Amino acid sequence: MKHIRRLSVLGLCLLVCVLMACNGGGTEDPTSVPETEPSAVTDGMTDGMTEAPTSVQTELLTEALTVAVTVDETSAETVAETAMETVWETVAETVAETAAETVPETTPDTEADTVIEEMTMEPKATVTVIADGKTDYTILASADLQEANGQEIAYLASVMERKYGICPPVDERGDGKVISLSYTDGGLDYALSVDEATGNVTVTAGGTEAMSRAIRYFVTQYCGNSDGDLLIPVEDYAYTYAEDQIDNSHFLSYEGGDKTVLAPSDKDGILMTPAWLDTAVMVELRIDTASIGGAFKDSYDLIDFYASTGVNVLWLSPVYERGAGGNGYGNVGLHRIEPALTGTQDQTEGWNELKKFVDYAHSKGVYILLDIISWGTMYASPLFEEHPDWYDGEAWGNAAFNWKNEEFREWFITNAVENLKKTGADGYRCDCEPFTAGYEVFEAIRTRCNEQGIYPVIMAEAEAQRKNVFDMEQDGVIDMDRGTLYQHPVNFFVDGHLKMVTDTQRGRGMMKRGVFRYYTNCITNHDYQERNVNGNRLKIGYAAIYAPYIPLWYMGDEFGVTMPYRAVLYDISVNYGAVGTNADQTYFYEDVKQMIAIRRTYPEIFEYYPLSHKETNICEVKVEGLTSLENYARFADNKMVIVVANNEEGNNGVCTVKIPFEEGFAETYKNYKVTDLLTGRVIAVGYAGTVDNFSAVVPYEYCGVYLVEEIA
Repeated sequence: MKHIRRLSVLGLCLLVCVLMACNGGGTEDPTSVPETEPSAVTDGMTDGMTEAPTSVQTELLTEALTVAVTVDETSAETVAETAMETVWETVAETVAETAAETVPETTPDTEADTVIEEMTMEPKATVTVIADGKTDYTILASADLQEANGQEIAYLASVMERKYGICPPVDERGDGKVISLSYTDGGLDYALSVDEATGNVTVTAGGTEAMSRAIRYFVTQYCGNSDGDLLIPVEDYAYTYAEDQIDNSHFLSYEGGDKTVLAPSDKDGILMTPAWLDTAVMVELRIDTASIGGAFKDSYDLIDFYASTGVNVLWLSPVYERGAGGNGYGNVGLHRIEPALTGTQDQTEGWNELKKFVDYAHSKGVYILLDIISWGTMYASPLFEEHPDWYDGEAWGNAAFNWKNEEFREWFITNAVENLKKTGADGYRCDCEPFTAGYEVFEAIRTRCNEQGIYPVIMAEAEAQRKNVFDMEQDGVIDMDRGTLYQHPVNFFVDGHLKMVTDTQRGRGMMKRGVFRYYTNCITNHDYQERNVNGNRLKIGYAAIYAPYIPLWYMGDEFGVTMPYRAVLYDISVNYGAVGTNADQTYFYEDVKQMIAIRRTYPEIFEYYPLSHKETNICEVKVEGLTSLENYARFADNKMVIVVANNEEGNNGVCTVKIPFEEGFAETYKNYKVTDLLTGRVIAVGYAGTVDNFSAVVPYEYCGVYLVEEIA
């Protein structure tokens, strides 16, 4: 046993030597640093240690050595190992405390840099306003504010009781330490500050909705990242809507047309798909029912709106001449364009108006998919009279095409290719396919386009075998009959039908069990008879934007449009004026833009589509306190983004998140930093063993989003 004890002591002595060498032997002379590189193991062990002051290292290691040499023979090795672990943990804490002092401030040069900088900022100076749950506070609020924001105040009190063991009373006045809530005339603006001398907290907001958001910020960012002690940054926090609106347009660039790069989208390498599909965030758009739309020339603001949102693919509802009784899906044929959309009866000029619209979209980094109708036309179409043999039977109450007629097939294929050629559009969404015209027709369209240097994305409506034709389906994830879904919409991953991690890895709900590369998660489309998102951040964030699918929804869901009655969404106008005037919808829209900003800031994580989708970069995250949904992480290149969801009404969202290091990182002995991506606050810094979990607060129907990354 004496030999074991001596080995333990010698090991610690060796560690002292390595650390002293890394710091110039404890001197101020930088020339004393040895040229020899440390081994991979010692390098990993000392990465965090070398950031601590030499005096701290010496003191800690001396203490560890003292412990090791004074124990009895039977426990020497165990205590030595424990002492070493204690050193690592203590130094990790020291690094975390001094990180703000060691990282220089930077000023971003561009708007894009600003977004990334906000997501990686270092810890700020804080004030401890509650220590070990021993400080009592009173929440001060007027009677009117208590009535209007009573639910949020109760939520704040419940979280403080859970986290710190105190339940602050609510009053209009009070002595001692206070959290003061009051309204201002700031509209959508709000602010939070702390008095360093007294520890009093002040929260001001422009109205009821702004106060709700301010309290939620306080709970998630201050209470969420502190256990035992409530730490509030010394620097005031202020949100000013006019200045702080998110603009994601700088993320977008157009890589289609003659810049198109093709990549295989199945394991056999048969189906070649434009690589820009990796970047797709898609919205279905009907311009003539949008309040800032109408004809093509009146709808450029819609492109600007979606570019600012960060949406880079717009699927346009049918642009074809409708004819008597038609609505676009019912039309006179794909060879004619709707005059109400073009502002002219001249067909050549009309198609040119669409080309101008498409060109403008491309200038903003936005791709355009046209909707193509292959089941038939209105009975009133001149084609029905001129070519009766092109028709056979009825579809959707109108005349159905005869796909056995070779003359008609050639006419349809020719016009489909020509429409892409003369408009510059980037592909098709194919109504009622692959069960109408079928695979051969659209394979011919794709082949002829490719021969002319046009490389379209082709999306079927229904489940497709792909067959070198369809890149994906509109409803890539579906777990029930489509008709039932459209009449009674559900969100498969939030409403309990599918599990995000388990079923994604099994390919459940996907065509051919997830063996292809691209699958959408369409959370709404024009056929839905009710809105399903309705301002629920889980249904658009957790289930779509952060998930390993191409997000797709119907226009308006990005700012929380609701409907007081049942109706087909295609027929209902959408008021874009709600953004900036309706507080709830405005805040929801800003949150959606932030979700998309996170997705686009980390393309290596969120734009990763393996050739077999079920092999995607996702794993489950265990969260104590929130278990109704599968919380998950997406990972790549020694980075991991964790998504924590609260789908439990009545649960205040206080939770502990366990980081799945073994799933997402090849080397777990490194130092890591955990950052809240919604605010940029650094939650923890240290060796994996010391930051393997962290505390958080995630409100109901919200997501918490956290970056875990390796640091030097």
